[in-house]
Amino acid sequence: MSPLTKMKLPCRFIFFTICLCALSMNTCASSIGSHYKNVPSPVLERSLDSTMELVQNVASAMSNIHMYADPDVDADAGEDDDRNLKIAILHCGYVLGSTYEAMNWSLSTIHQDYKQYKGKGDVISHARTRLNANLERQKTCVEAFDGTKYSMITQSFKQVRSSTQDLLKMLQAKPGRIEAKAGLEFWKTPNVTVSQDGSGNFRTITEALAVAPSHNQNYFVIFVKRGVYKENVNIDSSKCNLVLIGEGMDVTTISGSRSFRSGWETFYSATFAVSADGFIAMDIGFENTAGPENYQAVALLSGGDRAVFYRCKISGYQDTLLVHAGRQFFRECQISGSLDFIFGYGAAVFQKCLLTVKKTIPGVINTVTAHGRYAPNDPTGFSFQFCTISADSDVAAAYLGRPWGKYSRTVFMQSYISNVIQPQGWIEWKGTSALNTLYYGEYTNNGPGARLSSRVNWPGYHVIENPAEADEFTTAKFIEGDSWLTSTNVPFIRGLED
Repeated sequence: MSPLTKMKLPCRFIFFTICLCALSMNTCASSIGSHYKNVPSPVLERSLDSTMELVQNVASAMSNIHMYADPDVDADAGEDDDRNLKIAILHCGYVLGSTYEAMNWSLSTIHQDYKQYKGKGDVISHARTRLNANLERQKTCVEAFDGTKYSMITQSFKQVRSSTQDLLKMLQAKPGRIEAKAGLEFWKTPNVTVSQDGSGNFRTITEALAVAPSHNQNYFVIFVKRGVYKENVNIDSSKCNLVLIGEGMDVTTISGSRSFRSGWETFYSATFAVSADGFIAMDIGFENTAGPENYQAVALLSGGDRAVFYRCKISGYQDTLLVHAGRQFFRECQISGSLDFIFGYGAAVFQKCLLTVKKTIPGVINTVTAHGRYAPNDPTGFSFQFCTISADSDVAAAYLGRPWGKYSRTVFMQSYISNVIQPQGWIEWKGTSALNTLYYGEYTNNGPGARLSSRVNWPGYHVIENPAEADEFTTAKFIEGDSWLTSTNVPFIRGLED
């Protein structure tokens, strides 16, 4: 049996066209005002309509080739080729569904008046973030089918990418700032409680999620009492504004063990996966116990916009934390792993987090980050501020990161770096292809691993000396935190000053 057949997947992975047509018009946000668009509403509407039709056509084409992903049907396909094709179809089905949802959301707002939505940020930035995130996902699908006998899928995805880029040009990049409401007390009064001893409303987190309203404009709070919850949790994009609170990162833990070696492709190995916007987690742990010998094994996949993780523990080995898409903020979290243990395509700021390098298998290097970014104007990247990088006692060497994408972007600033980080600091992924186009930066770090004299001399590496340049990677500017973090009640430093 193929390892993929045991996956429980949303319908859009399999029945592409049917699901795309049935997506709800309900949203987690409000509207796009005409004065925040660079073109008249009818022009934007026609562009959205035509691109959504193009997405459906690509989905239909993928569903037609789905039968050929079976070696019994396609005798020329080897086992590895068949498995890779299935993975590509599953992943790109998700990408198409997510792309369609983002455009469907944008289309539903055109004729409404622009307004602030419940203190959760400005909608124009929200729209651009969703479209940008899907632009990066589409790039992975171009690569997945490129060079195969299904090259027409590659061309189709290129057309979708081009149309998405055109839509982004129609929306202004820098709307005015919207102040967010402060002082919410939602943490004190959970809507439901999960407890393994039966003292709460539910015994599992999955059961509690089932009663959370879809497309919710207000926070829905789930309190999880202490215990180890052995379940794989998936929160789809309809479950907006969920808050998950535990009794402490060391006493409330969500645990899983899926891995690439046991048959789960990286994106579907996650113990906890969330695609919904406005998600908040506090005082809780996420772990994948597969171990380094089982290769990719994600503990937490976060793929929604405006996600917050406060005082959380995220534990694994290879690919521990996948920052898949959207703007995300991590505060006072403990994140551990071995190879590329913080990776993904999104935009994330990590403040006052402890990053711990763990021992990997012989012959494999230790790297903290692997950011994927495929366009120079893509606003994503990783920014680490006031963090600490350490290692277990049995780890001899590690690197700050390596480029997963051609325009990979990662910055460490005002952080403590231990001597586990090698003098060169960073390492190549595959040859020198990205070394001219990436952006890796360091600004006023300290510790024995922060010495800059022997750092790499790549064109894309920067020793940041100008505070104005470093300020571009702060919470206020890099993830527009002023417009949405205040309402969460999570503390954050907006600039360079602690």
